[in-house]
Amino acid sequence: MKKFFVMTLLIAFILSIFTFTGVTAAAEGGMTPYERANAYATMHARRDILSGGEEASAATLSAVLAGFGYEISTPAFTYYGESSTGSKLSYNYKHVLGYKDNGKGKCVLIGCYYGGYEPQDSYGVGNGASAALSVGTVLYIAEALSTQASDYDVAIAFWGGMEIAGDFNVKKCGIDIGRVALYINLDCVAAGDYDYLYADDLPRSQEKYFRSVISSLGVSILEPPVYKRTASLSYGDDDPYTYTHLGLLSVNRFFMGAEVPCVNFVGGSWENDTGIYRYAGKGDIEGTSLDTITSIDGLNGGADKTADRLLGVANVVIKGVTGEGLSDALTQAAKETSSASLDNSLAFYLVSLIGTAILIGVLIFLLAKQGKDRRDAVWEVKVGGEGFDPFSDLNDRADDPSDKRDDDDGGDDVFRF
Repeated sequence: MKKFFVMTLLIAFILSIFTFTGVTAAAEGGMTPYERANAYATMHARRDILSGGEEASAATLSAVLAGFGYEISTPAFTYYGESSTGSKLSYNYKHVLGYKDNGKGKCVLIGCYYGGYEPQDSYGVGNGASAALSVGTVLYIAEALSTQASDYDVAIAFWGGMEIAGDFNVKKCGIDIGRVALYINLDCVAAGDYDYLYADDLPRSQEKYFRSVISSLGVSILEPPVYKRTASLSYGDDDPYTYTHLGLLSVNRFFMGAEVPCVNFVGGSWENDTGIYRYAGKGDIEGTSLDTITSIDGLNGGADKTADRLLGVANVVIKGVTGEGLSDALTQAAKETSSASLDNSLAFYLVSLIGTAILIGVLIFLLAKQGKDRRDAVWEVKVGGEGFDPFSDLNDRADDPSDKRDDDDGGDDVFRF
């Protein structure tokens, strides 16, 4: 009896793994993004930032991508921090990367954040559904692109340790950014009032291309009503931006700073004053008891609504990456100015303008002062001088008999007016 019970548990465990990785479900068309998200959130409900749970979920994601035929790499990092008592701490985390070499040289990189919460703040709440929904969608995309032709290689990324502000560096992320023609980011997809496509604060060709894909599929993915710059946020010395908003809260911020064309599919409430909340009525649900798939389904009006939103985003990405117009769009995008470049340029020009204005002001002051000094010198040397009487010459002429003319009435004409 005991052996039978153990064997039953073992078989159930193996079937759950196969179901999550899509081996069993693949024969029936594979799992949907929503099903993958549910499986991931259930299997790895506790994957707190820089924890053993995050490490375990990284292992699962690596296995899934390998099952799709991707070449796997897991660059590891150590974050050094300080406890509330001042003692030194170190945490390990890793990114999970899968690469499909189509022999193109350049790749489209698709990624999202896969962890949970900062451990010191959020133990035991939610199951990180706002991130899990994006993870499930990226897994679905990865499976589809593993068998479809594209003008680019395909790279899949699950970013770890992302709540450690400023610790992300595109040059050390595990992939050569010189090979990245486009970065597609997913951030809290379906975990917010609406889903948006954000590309840049300036018109860019990759945005126009993906909006045409959205239109062709009839998917409800909105254009941000305004690119807000009201919330101040800094990710450290390497942060390319001096401002933030909902579209710039994820890792795309750093790729854009490195001049890599990006698109970001982000769920949230863009019209909020600070631009960083997921639901207007609930605020940011990340790291709270509302951050479960069940809660998000309720906020969205049902599980089918959440599932439809995830599938819509996935289909836009898949069609966009495999579409014929992508190469031309990215060739043009590479020639265009990004908002990060403009932001840095504007900061430079502003400093230059202020410096130039100060210099011009100093020069005007010096020229004005020099002019005054010259006038004073002319008056003192040529006109003035010690004992000088400005009317002496006139008086001398008045006393000179030869310089007098009599008028008809015998008066003196010298002072006639």
